[in-house]
Parts: sequence; C-alpha cells; structure tokens
Amino acid sequence: MVNELLRKLLPRHSFRLVFTLMYLGVVLSVLYFSLITQCRVGVFAVETGVMLMVLVALVGLAQWERSRSSQQVSRFYALGFLFLRMFLIQVVVYLDCSGYAAFLYPLIPFSAYFSLGSRVSNLVAMGYVLLYFEQYRPLTGSDTGSLFNMMIFAVLMLFMLVLVRVIDRDERNQQHLETLLADLEASNVKLQLYAEQVAELAATAERNRLARDIHDSLGHRLTVVNIQLEKAMAFKERNPDEAEQALLDAKQAASGALRDVRQSVSTLREADEGFSLRMALTELVEGMENGRSPINFEFHGDESIYARPVLTALYRSAQEGLTNVQKHAHATKVDLIVCLEKAEGKMVLRDDGQGFDTIKLDELVANQYHSFGLQGIQERLELVRGQMEVISQPGQGTILQITVPRNPMVLDCEL
Repeated sequence: MVNELLRKLLPRHSFRLVFTLMYLGVVLSVLYFSLITQCRVGVFAVETGVMLMVLVALVGLAQWERSRSSQQVSRFYALGFLFLRMFLIQVVVYLDCSGYAAFLYPLIPFSAYFSLGSRVSNLVAMGYVLLYFEQYRPLTGSDTGSLFNMMIFAVLMLFMLVLVRVIDRDERNQQHLETLLADLEASNVKLQLYAEQVAELAATAERNRLARDIHDSLGHRLTVVNIQLEKAMAFKERNPDEAEQALLDAKQAASGALRDVRQSVSTLREADEGFSLRMALTELVEGMENGRSPINFEFHGDESIYARPVLTALYRSAQEGLTNVQKHAHATKVDLIVCLEKAEGKMVLRDDGQGFDTIKLDELVANQYHSFGLQGIQERLELVRGQMEVISQPGQGTILQITVPRNPMVLDCEL
C-alpha cells in the first residue's frame, strides 16, 4: 500500500514537456505575426505550410527524445539529432520576418545538455549568442525594440541554461526515488521470506526444546521408578514394609513424570510461567532422597536477576547429573551446591562414587548410549553461553562444575 502511494506521488511526465509547448508558442506566434503584418505578400500560404511541417518535426523530435530520456543514445545519433534541430529551427528563423523565431535558439543548448553534456551545451549557447548578435545586430541601430529583444534573448538563454540543470537534477532524483522504491519492494519480499524462515526456525527450536524437556524429565523420573522397583523386588521377601515403601516412591515418581509431561505441553499455551530454581531443585532432591545416594543440597544467591533460560539450563543440568549419579556412580555421598553471584552463576555436583577416566570423556559424550547425559548438558549450556567442566578419576568420584552468565544476551562488560 505504501509503495502504491509513493508511485502516485512520483511525477509521471518530465518537465521537458514544457519545451514542446514552447515550440508551439513561438512558431504559432511567428505565424500570427506574419498573418497580421503580411510581411511577405503572396507566399504566406507556402510559409505557413513549411512552418507547420517544421513545427510537427520539432515536436515529434522532442517527444521522441523525451520518451527515450532514460535510455542511452550513442554520441553519433545525438550529434545527428542536434544538427537536425539546428537546421529546422534555422528554417523557421529564415522564414520569420518578425524576429521572434530567434527565441527558439535557447532550446538547442537545452537539448544538447541532455544528449551531449553540459560542456557542449555551454559552447552551443555561446555560439548562438554570437549568431544572434551577428544576425540581428541589436547594438548598431537605434531601434529600442531590437535592444529589448536582445535583453529578452539573453535572459531567456541564461534562464534555459539554469533551468536545464534544475530539470536534470529533478529527473535524476526521480530516477533515484524509483530505484529506491524498487529496492524497497525487493527488500519487502526478502523480509517476508526471512520472516517465514525465522518463524519456521522458531517453531523448530521450540519443538526441540520441548523434546529435550520431555526427554530429560521422563528420563529422570523413569530412572527413579526403575530404582525403586528394583528395591521393592530386592526387599520383597526380606522386608515387605520397605518393599511397599519403594512401590509408593515409584508411584510418586511416575506421578511426577506425568506432571512434568503435562507441564511441558502446557508451555505451548503459556509463554512465561513462574519458575523458581531453588524450589525446583529442592523438589528434585527430595524426590531422590529414597534413592541409592543421599544428597546434600545448598543454594546461595538471588535467582530473580537471572534470565529464565539460564535457570532452566541449571535445573536440567542438575536433573541430568543427579540421574547419572543414581544410575552409574554408586556413591555414598552427593553434594549439590548452587551459588548465584551478580555476574555469573556456578553449580557444583560432586560425588564419591566410582568415577571414570576423563581421557575418554569425548568418547562418552559422542556415544549416544553411554554418554551419561553429558552431551545433553553441554548442548543446553551452549544455548545460554555456559561452560561445563568434568573432573574425575577411577575410584575417586566425579565433580561436575557448571558456569553460566546471568543473562546470555548481555555482554560481560555490561554486567
């Protein structure tokens, strides 16, 4: 709609049309003067026919040039059209007995400016000024009319030289505006394509995020269910009460898994739901208290100044890390410490389990079956400009250290 409005505001016709009207005005004035004065008796009809033919030729030439103003014409043809115009105007001057036809001379430098440039236009203008003085000799007689015509001629020539530059600048501005308008339309098309691509990428990112959330939460909950069921089977005969408690814990973990799935799906409808990292981690630790490894949990700092994606990344990393400890570490003590400072947050997950050789860490991350969730943690941290470090040795436990910025969209120097 804006583009259509701009096109309507652009002038559809060049100002060169004014000079076509000037041809008509001067030639018809010459014919009118010849009619009322009859300065050449007996040949008026012939002169009128010739002048009308010259007028038609001049107007046709001007219209042709105006229609091809945006196209490049070779210098050879430009010189040919210039000499043709000079000849036609000189024919009118020859047949004129009033002296008005000389006012057509300033139109020749005008046309030369557009086809051959300003230098040629200035030279042609100077030549016609000399021709006018040589042909009419306005300073040799005492006729005030000749002096008045000379002044009009000089002013008209100067006016044409100035006006032709104004018109040229106007046409260049118009072409530039049309070019900008075409670029704007092209940019609009590209912007629409980019918007569609961004929407598609955003939808893909959201699907991937939901897939990770569902995978992480279900993986954690099902691990707890599996551990509790194994415990129930082991204590079925020896300690029925302990086995029953394990079944209740398994049921609670399954209910938590169902609740996590519903919460993940609800994010499709609710864009920003209240989230507390402290409460989420507390609930996570409490849900794993009946597991194989006791957990010591500490939380320090103000989470309200941290971006939601950062807090979510910390929670999912802790969830994945604790699940790995329960499944693989065989630890007797687990520490989960979160410290949120002004500029960055740190989380340390430490256990005294069996550990592993960190030299093989890259192989573990690349292995989709035995990565211990490290690849998922690493991917989540990369999204928020976080870093992960794993320290471990066989038989000496494992330390998982995670560092995240307060807001991944803000540079460190701005914090």
